[in-house]
Amino acid sequence: MKKTLRYNFRLNPTPEQEARLIEFGATARGIWNLLLSETIRRYEYDKTFLFYKDMASLIKELKVFEEFSWIKAFDSAAAQQVARDLETALKNAFSKGRLQRFPKHKVSYKRKKLYNDSFRAVNNSNCIRIENGAISIPKVGKVPIILHRDLVSQIKTVTVQYRHGKWECSITQEAECKAAKKRLTSITGFDINSKQTVVGSNGFVADNPKFLKQSKEKLSHLQRQLARRKKGSNRWHKTKQRINKLHGKISRQRLNFAHQVSRQITNETDILVFEDLNVKAMQQFNGSMVADNVMGLITQLAKYKAELEGKLYHEIGRFEKSTGICSECDKNHVLSLSERYFTCTQCSTDQSRDLSAAKSIAKTGELDLIAAGIVARVNPTSQQKSAIKTKVFELSKLAEGSEKKEAA
Repeated sequence: MKKTLRYNFRLNPTPEQEARLIEFGATARGIWNLLLSETIRRYEYDKTFLFYKDMASLIKELKVFEEFSWIKAFDSAAAQQVARDLETALKNAFSKGRLQRFPKHKVSYKRKKLYNDSFRAVNNSNCIRIENGAISIPKVGKVPIILHRDLVSQIKTVTVQYRHGKWECSITQEAECKAAKKRLTSITGFDINSKQTVVGSNGFVADNPKFLKQSKEKLSHLQRQLARRKKGSNRWHKTKQRINKLHGKISRQRLNFAHQVSRQITNETDILVFEDLNVKAMQQFNGSMVADNVMGLITQLAKYKAELEGKLYHEIGRFEKSTGICSECDKNHVLSLSERYFTCTQCSTDQSRDLSAAKSIAKTGELDLIAAGIVARVNPTSQQKSAIKTKVFELSKLAEGSEKKEAA
């Protein structure tokens, strides 16, 4: 089984190449706005929408006119990707399973004073390749790239964007997943909370580094400095760029921390069980705390890393009770947010709130997987004489590919 992965690399374009990248980003934005305006006009006329085939034909027809020569200078495959993105946005806006709004026109970076445009090139006929420390991009040339890791397969697409004062390219590739393990020897539940980012039922703890809090003093200083500047002046733009770069540093620190934690927990266990967190609702309660804790990012990274390693990832139901359940007798307790430790009223066991929640998540996930027929618990013959029996899980053989199922 293959899985599409995305890797980000830093670019060091020359001044001429940088001007070309800015121009192509603005062209992609212009094509998006043009196609969206035509789609809205068509709907007002006969209540129908333009989709990819119609959009691609429209782009081809407009190239012959002198007023649209800027489209002709753009990579044709990249223009088609803009049409595909707009079609996806339109379908998501009317899909019941997606909570997305109708697509909007993109604002010019000249108004926002930020080069936040991007475009995506497709590797047709090996037109995108990396040679001698540079990546060839259609109609741009060979742009120097910082290749911090080897590519796993052939390049599919490349998305170029200017973020936080640096040029970056996002390369998509197809990676081969390892064969699913026939025997899974360990299962671990993970509780994600605000104090410790991740607490595992096996005793693993990853404290919240709070990168935003570490840079809060410097960020507040720059924001006060920005408030004193005249809006739109050169010094105002310089201060705004410094704030943007600081936010980029915080974002990279969070991503690096999430990668390290997800890799460690994936290496230490065969079955990963998490809670299905409603991150969007939690952000409404305290957005900065949730963002600084990378709650949703860790689960996303752990999921794809487990699939690559042939291991099993599972999420219990969003409304399953886990906090306040005794890990010894399963007695349910009602705890406030300030109570980090509690004593069971039934078995008098002193325990940590987060550790007991992680153990409860592991138990619930184990029962879900067994009930769905995804795994079966067995005891090896060599361990039957032991005083402590290790739980060993085998992938169910009830149906082919059952390890790919998701328990309800």
